[in-house]
Amino acid sequence: MTEFYGHSLKERPVEEWEMLEDHLALVTQYAQVFLDKLNAADWAPLLGYWHDLGKYDSRFQTYLMQANGYLSHLEESSRVNHSSFGAQYALEKYKVTDKKPLALLLAYCIMGHHAGLPDYADDNAEPGKASSLSARLKDESTQISTGQIPTRILELSLPAIPGEILKKHNGIGFSLAFWNRMLFSCLVDSDYLATEEFMSPDRACERPVPVEQSIWTAMEEALNTELEHKSILSQSAVSQIRQNILKSCMNKAHATPGLFSLTVPTGGGKTLSSLAFALAHRRCHQQERIIYAIPFTSIVEQTASVFRNLFDALETDVVLEHHCNIDLAQETYASRLATENWDAPLIVTTNVQLLESLFAAKPSRCRKLHRLVNSIIILDEAQTLPVEFLKPCLKVLQELVYNYGCTIVLCTATQPAILYRDEFQIGLKGVREIMPDPVTLSRKMKRVDVRFLGPVRQDSLVERLNVHDSFLGIVNTKPDASNLFEALKQQGGTTGLFHLSTNLCAVHRFQKLSEIRERLSQGKPCRVISTQLIEAGVDVDFPVVFRAVAGLDSIAQAAGRCNREGKLESADVYVFQPDGDKWSQVRGYLKRTAETTLGMIRDEFSPLHSHGWLSLPAIEQYFRLNYWQHKNEWDKKSILSHFRVSLKDGTPEFFYREAAKRFQLIDDYQISIFIPFDEKSQSALSRLRECLRSTDQATTAPKRQLLRILQRYTIGISQPTLNTMLGKDISELPDSEGQPSGYYELINLGCYDFNHLGFMPEQAGILDVSQSIF
Repeated sequence: MTEFYGHSLKERPVEEWEMLEDHLALVTQYAQVFLDKLNAADWAPLLGYWHDLGKYDSRFQTYLMQANGYLSHLEESSRVNHSSFGAQYALEKYKVTDKKPLALLLAYCIMGHHAGLPDYADDNAEPGKASSLSARLKDESTQISTGQIPTRILELSLPAIPGEILKKHNGIGFSLAFWNRMLFSCLVDSDYLATEEFMSPDRACERPVPVEQSIWTAMEEALNTELEHKSILSQSAVSQIRQNILKSCMNKAHATPGLFSLTVPTGGGKTLSSLAFALAHRRCHQQERIIYAIPFTSIVEQTASVFRNLFDALETDVVLEHHCNIDLAQETYASRLATENWDAPLIVTTNVQLLESLFAAKPSRCRKLHRLVNSIIILDEAQTLPVEFLKPCLKVLQELVYNYGCTIVLCTATQPAILYRDEFQIGLKGVREIMPDPVTLSRKMKRVDVRFLGPVRQDSLVERLNVHDSFLGIVNTKPDASNLFEALKQQGGTTGLFHLSTNLCAVHRFQKLSEIRERLSQGKPCRVISTQLIEAGVDVDFPVVFRAVAGLDSIAQAAGRCNREGKLESADVYVFQPDGDKWSQVRGYLKRTAETTLGMIRDEFSPLHSHGWLSLPAIEQYFRLNYWQHKNEWDKKSILSHFRVSLKDGTPEFFYREAAKRFQLIDDYQISIFIPFDEKSQSALSRLRECLRSTDQATTAPKRQLLRILQRYTIGISQPTLNTMLGKDISELPDSEGQPSGYYELINLGCYDFNHLGFMPEQAGILDVSQSIF
């Protein structure tokens, strides 16, 4: 066989197929650009040309023919493993030299470019089922003759590791493993882009082009216009404080890239001020993009909406909203091509999406990682990181600053809880505070008094709420929110009564928030029951707030929705402890943080009593109890022990898959369901069905655009709920072969209350409380 193909086109003649060398060259071309930013461009030819050496196997070429109707008399129809040979060749070529460890780094990337980064070894695997690097390197069944591979490809030389990676690190094992993950990201993105270019040549018109300076300038001008407009509209004392916060951000923007903190009380305008800092800082240091990482999906949607409205007049779509709602657990060839690679100037994502990707093994999740290089990352409320993952999280953030040119801003309403101190030695070092005097700023921004009501039964809370024409009530679970809404509805009807939770898809929530803001601005009665999704990124101003006991930082966020503009001389935030069987039992993170707050309440010597609930001394005690005194839990899953370098011979013994399996910030992931809420969502769903049914690979780029639209029309449900409703109330969209695609749609619209409650399963008790905290 003299012709070797990289990719075929179904039901098209072989003359139109992609030559293998053309594919390898194009992957190398993309990788060269990406790796240049890592100071590792000399690794591009090895990654680009060797990743698919296994396609020079006659068995793979026969598979392409058979799979497309040629040589159909052959019975063999399984996909041929083509990703092992390049790794085997690299190790064989350098096994007796001092470059063997480098060859193993290359082998991890090549072997993982389809199935994901492997573990170094899996000694406990069943016979014949070992998937580790060590086992696959020994697999003789994937060996091929090199006789028909061009010599110039086989004789590529192995370069060194950039020296700075070895000089500035958090431990050579972790730094080397992370650098290798960046190589993998560059390879995967290059391979996907090159494949998509052949499969869908018209996609070049749809893919974003490099962002020109004029776009960044236009973004700065649009933000400045908005900030000036806000300052003209309000001349209140709070508005003046926000102007000073903005000035401090702009004054600090010229500082050298690295670690910063922005400590501003809720209501101080952190979102736009931090964006102003990021845009000015980017201009000073020519950084690539700005990434907002936010604790909860609901706040991602709200922040992304603020930014879209801000930059709506720009001809270019500069904002990419990306969270984990529609990331598929089971990857397919088509789904990998449609995954996000963060090719936009402004990314708004979740902490979960960002941090889990930094420890991921799957190609689709690693694809975007190289886009973090030389970027500005704003971590909103970083103290929400689970204590059991603190050490690996802080280590990887420090790594991004040390070796990848990142600026990281810790944006917080309380204080930067993850900074280094004697009792928290894993904390981030060298963090520069943007605000000159956070303590004084906190005192100036005080607009409410917090009062503890003690244990409160649900009917008693309803009586308290009914005293007020307008209020905000925040509870800890979705069942509590819907039950409390129904109790208020029975007594006073639905006029001016609103329910907010993630049982409403994002578009539905935004409609409700728009109605809420309008009623508040007009002075009409406005009664709102919400989960904690309203606590950040939502600009609302209530005369009184009731908050179910939670972490002190969450209570501070709730207080930011009360007397936000300082128009009242005094206002109250009431914290209550849910009591009785009508309330849900909280677990996990919410239970832990609430118990910390209750412990402080019971401690008569706590600064919570002597200095106030929202004082910095009280917040410091809260973090000490919740974070700093739990050293034995900082790496509870032993994530960091899975990245080591052998002291004997320098072998990189990395266990990528095991670390990824252990590094899950959320224990029980929810499955996303598309809601046909309005004409836009119905149209997008119809087009998505067409894309999934089509065998034309040209649908990859449109599918990615449709998924971006449909993100705002999803709700998350638990696996047990899906199992109960699938086939009756929920349908799984089929792919081109009639097989399940992994995308789900609500088909029984009786399960969705379009007026108030959103997703509402027919069977009582179907919601699992542990899945419903946000």
